Amino acid sequence: MTYHLCVLIPLGTEQTTRRSPVLTGAILALTVLTHLFVYTLARADPDLHARIFDLFKLTPPPGFRWWGLFTCTLLHANWVHLAGNMFFFWTFAPAIEDRFGRLGFLTFYLAGAAASSGAHALFESAPAIGASGAVAAVTGAYLVLFPFTRVRCLWLFGVTIIHPPAWWLIGLGIGWNIIARGLGADQGVAHVAHLSGYAFGVAVPMMLLWANVFSRQPYDLFTFFRQARRRRQLRAATSGQNAITLPERAAARPHDHTLDAISAARARVSGFISQRRLPEAADAYLDFTTAYAHRPDLLTLARNAQYEIATWFYRQARYADAAVAFARFLDVYPNDREADAIRMLLARTYLTRLDRPADAEQLLTRLSEQSNDDDLRTLAREELSHLQRTEE
Repeated sequence: MTYHLCVLIPLGTEQTTRRSPVLTGAILALTVLTHLFVYTLARADPDLHARIFDLFKLTPPPGFRWWGLFTCTLLHANWVHLAGNMFFFWTFAPAIEDRFGRLGFLTFYLAGAAASSGAHALFESAPAIGASGAVAAVTGAYLVLFPFTRVRCLWLFGVTIIHPPAWWLIGLGIGWNIIARGLGADQGVAHVAHLSGYAFGVAVPMMLLWANVFSRQPYDLFTFFRQARRRRQLRAATSGQNAITLPERAAARPHDHTLDAISAARARVSGFISQRRLPEAADAYLDFTTAYAHRPDLLTLARNAQYEIATWFYRQARYADAAVAFARFLDVYPNDREADAIRMLLARTYLTRLDRPADAEQLLTRLSEQSNDDDLRTLAREELSHLQRTEE
């Protein structure tokens, strides 16, 4: 996706995965090796190189060949073109492979390649090469499934690392393609393929979430829009009553200064996290939770912030603090996409670091009985069996 490469280079996301990205790595390796072969061939035998390019590139009618819908994704104009696509692919594809499963991801990637390439062949007359359309489908799916996760990017203008949310970074790419297409700029860029890839990538997971093929999460785009619609309906239904009663209630109710102080303390912690000042965030978090321990219902941060601070404690081997932070996460976000993985991590922490086998057994029992992940369910049963043998 070379439209970002001049300004932002994505390096990774905060989204964790349960599966190793085997297919993502295989597709990336195949694409890079193909380019290396073609690059070498261009210098060794230019005529053969030209014939191979002509045979496998995407050619609109009348010279259309069906396999070009797929093989064009393996061909790139130069190393910069390849790098732009592969940085974005490696950043976003592992989470999509994890959510779709390996066979599902392969099907989705090939279908995204066919949809984006087909749209280009239908509406454009120039041949096309590159994986941009298929990568756009992957990033479109990421936009739906993980819109609020942070993406670690190298910002070339400032030569610094920034962490924008996924919706902002991907939305920037979509907006750039729409504007460039409308203005007729960048004639050598397949904007129609990019936009069609995005559309396909957004549509497929939205339909799967709508049909409950994918379990809905509190932070996916489908749930976000659905909840926003419900809030609008609720406000519309109660607006007449609220117009009369809310001012009266506000006047009668004394102001709670403790809530203001808690909000300010939470904002301070979140501010440090957003600036990547995690040691200071950790200190501020502990001060905050200690000062307001009498209000345990208000001690959990926003989802990503709570997850990040708990993970930081764990990586620093501060296991007691990590356990408390992860437990608070599970109390407030019990159905989060990472909840079962966190339960397993917390159970092992209780067992191996904190000598709390009873707490570990409770978490492992829940996982063995209720987890939708076959691997985690099996692992939890094995851990339970080992724990029970140890107790005997």
